[in-house]
Amino acid sequence: MAGPVSEQGMYGATFGTLAVCLVVTLILGRKGILKFNNDEYMSARNSQGYISLTMSFFASGAGAWVLFTVPEAAILGGPIAVLGYAISCVVPLLIFSCIAPTLRRRLPYGITFFEFVQARYGTLVNVYATLISMFYMFLYLAAEFTSVGDCAALLSTGSADRNLGPIIGVSLVTLIYTSIGGLPVSLITDRIQGAGVVIFTLLVMLAVGGYGLFPEYLPIGSGSGIAPNLTAAQQSATAAANWQMAVSWGIGGTAENAFKMAVVLIMAVTSANMMHTGFQQRIWAAADDSAVQNGLWLASILTILFILIFGFFGMVAFAQFGFGGLVAPTYLAFLSAFFLIGLAPTGWQVLAIILAVLMVASSADTIQSGLAGLFDPIIKELLRVVGVSTDSPGYMWMKIGINLFWTVVINIVAIVLATRGYSVLSLFVLADLLCATCVVPLLMGLSDKVHPIAALVGCLTGLGTALLVYGVGLPHEEGNFFWVLEAGGLYKDTALAAFLLTPGCSGVATALVAIPFYMKGYKHPGYPDEAQQPKPKEADVYSSTSATSQTAQA
Repeated sequence: MAGPVSEQGMYGATFGTLAVCLVVTLILGRKGILKFNNDEYMSARNSQGYISLTMSFFASGAGAWVLFTVPEAAILGGPIAVLGYAISCVVPLLIFSCIAPTLRRRLPYGITFFEFVQARYGTLVNVYATLISMFYMFLYLAAEFTSVGDCAALLSTGSADRNLGPIIGVSLVTLIYTSIGGLPVSLITDRIQGAGVVIFTLLVMLAVGGYGLFPEYLPIGSGSGIAPNLTAAQQSATAAANWQMAVSWGIGGTAENAFKMAVVLIMAVTSANMMHTGFQQRIWAAADDSAVQNGLWLASILTILFILIFGFFGMVAFAQFGFGGLVAPTYLAFLSAFFLIGLAPTGWQVLAIILAVLMVASSADTIQSGLAGLFDPIIKELLRVVGVSTDSPGYMWMKIGINLFWTVVINIVAIVLATRGYSVLSLFVLADLLCATCVVPLLMGLSDKVHPIAALVGCLTGLGTALLVYGVGLPHEEGNFFWVLEAGGLYKDTALAAFLLTPGCSGVATALVAIPFYMKGYKHPGYPDEAQQPKPKEADVYSSTSATSQTAQA
């Protein structure tokens, strides 16, 4: 068998992929680059058909985190956990498909959901929600950078810090094209990267299936993970026993643990993805309500298939490597996909590196454009406070410059965090728990009966509940804040209680506090209709040439 990819080969695959993405993006988006007004730059408003949105929603969510967390979930909780992960990734898309027409009707010139929160609940609730979203997006970006760095390092030989180059490369390239083209260019790259992710996933699946399911074609001990002094028959029997465990309830051992993990994943990922401003922006980028809803439904189907494939990777990996390779003495279940890919010849490993780079780039540029959309209303308010008029000649460039500065700062901090070697799953679970504190009160704002004070109390109640459950624990399980960062903690009763009680208590608190306001006749005064919405100002225009027509529709 061939060995791992050389360091030069890894860098070639990484930067070659990034170069192709950058060049193709600049070619396809050349007519629109630096010609967007602020509205188009941030929202690509009403320009995307359902096929474009399908690939965009799919590519934006299909980050390299999948290579680590889904196979690990399969090992920990078996098929039930994988199904839970698939459902958790799809539920937010389906919720967006339900609320998108309402958001588009009430705020036809919106950019993210948080503009709705500001209009509906005011500054206090929006500040809390924006900070939570910012923290989540930051950890998401750090997790993606961690993923591509670990992937490059695991599949290649060379210096100990060889993960740094791919991390910086992905950050720099995605920043370049999202900075000069905004959301419209990010949407172009989503189509390219989404198609690439589908193609390379299928190719890597062939390699994993061939070399993972038929280990009898490998030399004894060459990579199966089972002790090299075992005979082929003994290896086969051990692999069969491991496979049986993987396809039942995982190493958790019981249906109870598997279902606990599935429920936790559904609640956690749903809460977090609802706060993903990159997803939110695409609601207003759709040509119409039908386009966004069809795009979300089709993206859901692609996402389910995608998650199931990588869950299968985890099960096959556990069959071949078992406890001695993936769980003990060192816990390495999150690397199971790379153990499998390492069985394949070098060429297949190069394809896996290309796949990881595409997955990270597609998620990273969505996060970066999402951060720009998240910062935009904050920066506008700051400029207003310091007395900078929207009619000032340099207003638009000043705003874009500040936005870019903070996005770069967040990228730098995310790169630093990515080089620290923290678990990708741990980063996500921590962010998910914080998002769960406020997502229900925010969605309750779709009703005109909920008072802003009720929503604020609900958010704070959610935060207090999360801290209480993990800090104090349950009657039969001592509290421990660090359990939120442990893989085994996903099927502890504490995790189940936290991810059920946090959104539940926040919603109940919101409803209870809203009752007296409702009894006094409170009703949100409503939103200005489209004709009364403020149109994009001329001062926000990069040039007089609009690029909306340049953005390809399906």
